[in-house]
Amino acid sequence: MNKRWIRRLVFTLIVVAIIVPAVMAAGWVGTETWVEETSDAEFCTTCHTMEPFAVSHEQDVHGGNNPGGVVAHCTDCHLPHDSAARHLFAKAKTGMRDAFAQAVYPIHKPDWLADLEERAEYVYDSGCLSCHAALKDATSDDPAALAAHQAYFGGDVGEGCVSCHEQVGHKNLKVMLDDHFAEVSLSEMPGDNGEASVNPPTPADETPAEGTPAKEGEPEQNATSSEDA
Repeated sequence: MNKRWIRRLVFTLIVVAIIVPAVMAAGWVGTETWVEETSDAEFCTTCHTMEPFAVSHEQDVHGGNNPGGVVAHCTDCHLPHDSAARHLFAKAKTGMRDAFAQAVYPIHKPDWLADLEERAEYVYDSGCLSCHAALKDATSDDPAALAAHQAYFGGDVGEGCVSCHEQVGHKNLKVMLDDHFAEVSLSEMPGDNGEASVNPPTPADETPAEGTPAKEGEPEQNATSSEDA
C-alpha cells in the first residue's frame, strides 16, 4: 500500500471519528428537543379539541395549582416511562392518531364520555410512579388511601392508578367538556362529575355507655334509665 492510500485511509478514519459522533450527538440533542417541545399543553392545544383538557389541567393540582407550582406535563402522564424506546414509539403512535382524529373531527366526533371510561389505555402507571416514586413507602392520614396503595403495591389490585383516581390531572373535566363541545351534555354525566374520592369506611353507629359525656352539640346521655325514672 503506497503512501497516497495510507494518507487517504487516515483522513477517512479521522473524518469518521469526528463526523459520526457529531451526527449522533446532534441526533440525540434534536430528539431531546423535539420531545421536550411537544410535551406540554401549549403544544397539545394546537389541536382545538384539546382546549378543555388544557383548561381543566391548569386548574388541577397536577397542572401547577399547588403551593410549589409544580407542573406535570401532558406526556408525563399520557406516555409510558418504563423505557425510552417504548416512550418514543408511543409518542409517535399517539401523535399520528391524534392528528388523524383532529382531521376527521368535522365528520366524525369522538364519544368523549365513553373515551374517558377507557382512560387506563392512555394514562400510564409508570408515568405516575416516575413522580410519586416514594408512594410505596409513604404513610397517610387517610386509612382508606393507605390501604388502597398497600394493596396496589402488594399486587392485590390488578387495575391501574386511574381506576380509583378517575379524573386525576383534570379538575372538573366533564364540566369543561360540556362547555366546549355541543355533543356533550351534562345530563349524561354522573352527579359527582366523575371525581374520584377515597374515603375511609364510616364506623357503625354506637350507643354511648351510660354516663359517657356527650360530644359538643349532642344531648348528654342520662345515667338513669327510663325505667328508673
